[in-house]
Parts: sequence; C-alpha cells; structure tokens
Amino acid sequence: MSVFIWLLLIAGTAVHIEGCSHGVHRSAEILVYTDRFQFHDHLHDLEPVRRFAEELQNATNQQVTVHLGMYDVKNLPEHFRIHQGPVRFIPQRSYVVDFINSMTWRPQPGPAHRSHILILLMTGLDPYSFMKPKIHKLKRAGVEIFVMRFRGFENYEFSDIVSYPPKTHSYNLLDYPSLGRALSALARSVCRSIEMKEKKAKKALLSQVRLADGGDRCRGRVELLYNNTWGWLSDKHWDRPGADVVCRQLGCGPSLEAMKGDAFGPASGDVLELVDCIGNEQDVSECLLGTWSEPDLTSPQYSAGVSCLSSGVGNIRLVNGSGPCDGIVEVSLNDRWNRFCLWNFDVREASVVCRQMGCGPLVKIQEIVMGDTGVGWRTVEDTYCSGTESRISECSLSVWSSQSCLYNIHAGIVCSTSAISKVALTEGSSACSGKVKVLLDNKWHLVPAFEWHVEEEAVLCRQLGCHFAVERAQVKEMSIDKRRNRHTDLRSIYCVGHEASLSQCSSVLSKGHQMQSGEVEVLCSQAGAARIRLVGGDSSCSGRVEVFYQRAWGTVCDDTWDLNDAHVVCRQAGCGHAQRAPGGAYFGPGSGSIWLEKLFCNGNETAVSQCAGVVSKNSLCTHSQDAGVICTELQGDGTQSEERRAD
Repeated sequence: MSVFIWLLLIAGTAVHIEGCSHGVHRSAEILVYTDRFQFHDHLHDLEPVRRFAEELQNATNQQVTVHLGMYDVKNLPEHFRIHQGPVRFIPQRSYVVDFINSMTWRPQPGPAHRSHILILLMTGLDPYSFMKPKIHKLKRAGVEIFVMRFRGFENYEFSDIVSYPPKTHSYNLLDYPSLGRALSALARSVCRSIEMKEKKAKKALLSQVRLADGGDRCRGRVELLYNNTWGWLSDKHWDRPGADVVCRQLGCGPSLEAMKGDAFGPASGDVLELVDCIGNEQDVSECLLGTWSEPDLTSPQYSAGVSCLSSGVGNIRLVNGSGPCDGIVEVSLNDRWNRFCLWNFDVREASVVCRQMGCGPLVKIQEIVMGDTGVGWRTVEDTYCSGTESRISECSLSVWSSQSCLYNIHAGIVCSTSAISKVALTEGSSACSGKVKVLLDNKWHLVPAFEWHVEEEAVLCRQLGCHFAVERAQVKEMSIDKRRNRHTDLRSIYCVGHEASLSQCSSVLSKGHQMQSGEVEVLCSQAGAARIRLVGGDSSCSGRVEVFYQRAWGTVCDDTWDLNDAHVVCRQAGCGHAQRAPGGAYFGPGSGSIWLEKLFCNGNETAVSQCAGVVSKNSLCTHSQDAGVICTELQGDGTQSEERRAD
C-alpha cells in the first residue's frame, strides 16, 4: 500500500506516534508544512516539528518532506538544511493560503489502495475561504483533509475545509491537555483513514466477533476470530464506541453498557490488546487493532463484555408537527420510541430522515426542549449518517443512557413537501455538459460545488439520458479568486450512486447559501460502453471484466464493484447469474486504460451502459484492482451450470 500524506504543521511538540493497527502493512510519503507565525524567531521551537516528522516517518516507513514556510535557509540550523534522506527540509517563502493554492497534484502510478491525506494545522489569520476552491478539487481527486487549529476559531470557519465527519478530521488544541496528546489523536485518525483502504485485508485478519456466556446473542464476553484463531478482548481500553460497533456488527441494537473486569467470567486463549473505535464503524475490523498474543501471566488481565439492545433500529416518525413532513424525530428501538439528542444530530442525519419519510429536502433543524421524559425513556445520544443512506437504520446510532442529554434538547426537523422535479445543464457544449440547475417548488436553483461528488454526478448523467459521468478532477495550480461569490437556496445533495434521479437522494435547503467553490459543472459521456468481454477465465463466463469505450478496451476498478454489477455483466455476456464478483485482479491485471472508476448497477439492467458510472482519464485505481466475475453458464436447454472455477 502506497500512501501519500500531505501534512501542514505549524506548531508541535515531541510525541511518540502510536495507534496504527498491528499486523497491517502501510507506507507513506509525508509532506509537512510549518508556518513561522507561531515560532517567530525562536528556531529552537522548530525542534518538536523535526521530532514529530521523524515519528511519522518511523510509523509509516516512508519519506517525510518538511516545508518550512516563511523561513530563510541561512538562518536555519544545519540539521534543517537536509534535502535528502527519510526526513528532508525545504525552506520557502509562502503563507499557507498561497502554498495550498500553488500545490499541484496528479495521481501517480504505483501499488493499489493508495491513501491521499492532507492535514492542515492552522494558527494564523489567513483568509481560509480563498483555499476552498482548491480544497474542493483536492477532495474530488481523493484527498482526505484534516485540520488542527491552534486558536479558538469557531467550527464554521473550517467546516467546509475538513473531510467528513468533522469528529475525526477537525482538531482544536484547546480541547487537549497538551499538544502531544492532540497530535497523537490526530495521528490515530490518520491511521484510520489509511487503513480504510485495507478493509479487505483487515477483515481477513479479524474475520468474526461473538458474545459468549451472556445468555443471548446480544450480551456477553467479546470473543474474536483473529487469524483463524478464537480469542478474547482485553478490557484495558474498552469503551462505549467499541461496544456500539460490536453490537452493530452482530445485528443487535446500540450498546447499553461496555462491561469490564470479566463480567461474564474469565476467558481463555489468546488476547487482543485493544480495539480503538470511533463508534461509526460497521465492523470491528475497521477499528484500530492492538497486538494479538498469549496472555501476560505476570500481570492481571480481564476480558471485555457488552450488553446491547436485543433488536436493531426500527421505524421512524415525526410527532407534534403541523404535517407529515415536520415534527420531533423519534425512532423505534426495542419496541420503544426514542428521541434524538440535538447535539450530535446534524443536516446529514436530518436529510436522511426527510428522505425516509418520503418528503423533499431538509429545510431546517429545530431545537425541542423537553420536560421529564418518563421512566424507561432512552435518548439516542450520537448519530452518524453520511447523507447517502435511504433509511436512518443504515446510519450508526448510539444509545448512551436513560439520562437526559445536555439541557434536555432534542431534535426536530422541517422538510419540504416537494422534491426536486427537474434538472438541467446550461452553458455547456452539448446536452450532456454544463452547469447544473435543479427545479424545486417551481424555482430553479444553482448547485454549489463544494459538497458535490462523483456519485451525484453519476446519478445526474443517467437521469438526463446521458451515459457515464466523466471525472475531471485534476489538481493544478490555481490563482486566488476574490470575486463575489454567488448564492443559492440549495446547500447540498447526497447520493449513493444507484438512484434513478436526484429527487431520490437526500438534500438540504439553506436560503442564501454562499457558493464559495462556485457552481457545479458536469460533463457526461454521450457514448456508453458499447461492448464488454471477460478475459483470463477458464470459460466464456468468467474472467476479468473489460469494456469497449472510446474505441479501446479497458478495465473496471473494484472500488464499488459488487454482485449487482456482476449480475449485469453476466447477463450482457449471455451467461447465467453471477456467483462471485472478485476484485483485486483475481484473473490477473489488465493493461491500458482503467475506463470505469466506479460503477453503480442495481442488478436489473440488461447492459453496463444502462448503469450509472464514472469514467476517468486520471483514475486513482491501478490494474491490481481490476474487477472480475464468475457467472454460471447457460446450458443448451437454458438452465444454468455450476461454478467451474475454484480457488
């Protein structure tokens, strides 16, 4: 795994970087940018920067380049003039905004599953809004963006800069007892982001979880199948976020308690030192993992346990409103209605509720001050949605306790009663290109670019009767645009890629929203993938998937590849249903272009050209991620034969 990390560092202290999972391979190229604003003329204050860069280099085993902003090389100590080696330093005369806007970045060839991470540590008073167009391009190109801020800036100043969710990407030094603790937390989040590219490898490492000796499947001691061996989890670092992930993975409701001290009796076998979870992961293997070893008999070790609600998330409703599309949000858990604490319920969560209720875009979130909630009432304390979910049950929910949330303020919402009815492209060179406008409540709205992604683009292109969206995210040098930004009443649209139209996606209205990154401009292909073929298999119904596009054969990336996509390929190839949808160049790597970076088939299409998808001339994928299929073969009588290829 090759990892490309852009690190902007303005203040620091020596810190030992821990937190990346044991047993997971990683490497990184790290760019560090330090700003003189915090250090003034005290060059010894740069020493923590050097130590931090060295720790990052040791953790990721790749070169670290430190850009020393606003420093003159002749005033620097000798060890800050090193231009070669695992850590190198480059003095330069530029502020952070100028540095970001002058950055050039293009996908480089290399191993699969590259992570691209930009970490900004802000202490100055630069006009960060001028970076947003470039930040948007970096995000579109697959860069993960983190922020560490030194002063007490308001969250809204950085809400449009960091990647989602802000909980794991935005850090304020004032929230930590020391700079070392803050940087250590930041490093753990970077590790999580890097390891997201290794989901399959981590799942193979930690493949199953179960609860033992608790009397039912949703209560008991946490046991894990690690490297094909069952063992148990230490309670040393056990907490509620980890408990929520275990409960979610087992199909139970949110956790009621994270239990320590052999609550379900002593365990036997090998022990996993820790799982460090945020709480929104779908699988415990996605958390940061500690060491797996035999128990240390020289010191006492106790097992972790958990008690979960016995059932998952049920229905949702809006109560005490003026109609079906507004009111207090309630969700059914264990046959009881529960309300959402407002503090961790934001526009993405609210837009999913509007979508599930069959309403239009979210209009606003309301603060509902509650009285005594009564015996047995539990509050949903923490909710995480990406915005693309069709139901709140697909999001991550945590029930923390029967106690009221802070100030007993719960979430209410107001949704529009009408959805997006039409879409149009204007000022383009064809009917399949141009600036995006949507019709809502008989009014055309511009669409801001900042939260617009390739998934929304793929849906729009299919809705317009065009073919695949053409990804053009190529980050080049930019100049700062100080022109007055335009406004719109539509803040964001969130699609997963499979929807038939933008009206089926979640969306948010915000009157007078400022478009600091400009309007969305889309280019859709006017020609689809005319033909497909399967290469490298042992029959005509298995092999690497290749599509004929722009008069050349190319491959399909396995980034969003699943059985629904494979079913369509098998159908188009004249075969039976798909049995498997292997990725990772299972049938060997192809050559030439990787035409389809993402594919969004629902499984009922007759040809790949009818699916939504994204083509890219600068794909972030490599041929080690080429997608394949194994289909059943149709016999002479039209029946399907069994799978022929075996591992």
